[in-house]
Amino acid sequence: MQLPKYGPAWAGSLMGTSIASTLSGLHGFRLGQIAFALVAAVLLAVFTVGIRNEPPRHQNMAAWGMYTMGLLACGSAWTALTGNDIFQLISWWIGAPLSIAVCLWQLWGFWKVSEHYTTPAFPWGLAPVTPMVAATSGGQLAAEHGMFYHHAGIVCFFFTFIPAIPLFAYCYWSLWRRRDRPRGAAAGTAWIPLGVVGQSTAASTFLFDAHLYGIIMFAIGVPCVLFGMYCFYQAVFTWAPYGPGWWGSTFPVGTLCLGSWTEGWHALSFGLLLLLLFHWCACALRFRSWQRERV
Repeated sequence: MQLPKYGPAWAGSLMGTSIASTLSGLHGFRLGQIAFALVAAVLLAVFTVGIRNEPPRHQNMAAWGMYTMGLLACGSAWTALTGNDIFQLISWWIGAPLSIAVCLWQLWGFWKVSEHYTTPAFPWGLAPVTPMVAATSGGQLAAEHGMFYHHAGIVCFFFTFIPAIPLFAYCYWSLWRRRDRPRGAAAGTAWIPLGVVGQSTAASTFLFDAHLYGIIMFAIGVPCVLFGMYCFYQAVFTWAPYGPGWWGSTFPVGTLCLGSWTEGWHALSFGLLLLLLFHWCACALRFRSWQRERV
């Protein structure tokens, strides 16, 4: 299997590592928070240099969506670690406009070059989901830096909510109709729709204090979690071929952990943190074994 060069296409690992740092800190695991933050900073540097391997074009907006979300998540992680908002501010001012551009570019691709999008797949939703991460950061920044971030966060929220929900519903329907599921190296992508559930729950709490929204979204997310487990754990237990898609199992679980924390469901959030760490370790071990296989 030919894998892409290091760059935005690998940024799922940056996303998962960054949010693991933030959530480790929320749950009091300071050493884990520091370790994950340091790894995330290295990954961000590597993938930023790797941009030259994958300049933006309509075919790779999913990869650029991951890179943008990873940048935003890394900034949030370092602000959570240090207590200094400068990291989240810098990442937001770069990532929020980029998230809107990535989302619009992907939607333009669906319409203008539809021949490239014939078989629905969950990675289609990565670019449209990106503004929701900016919405969450905007909601967090608004408390200390003014209502501009609140209003910008609301715009970003709906930039994701309007296209992403029907898009993922269409992907589920298509898989059901074809009696298919994400398999092998792509099995981790079965978790991607859960990113909307968790991230929008966190964003809605910060922006609207809308706790009922989170209850509804988590209820909808239960069968999606079961489907993600069914797909991904088969890949783990059979030690499926490695690909960047493995890391699709990390960030969405992290968003569920964050969303449940903002809802006040701390026991559930802790359980989801353990699940995130399990997924992260499985992905890291598979990556390491893939490296040995290459040698």
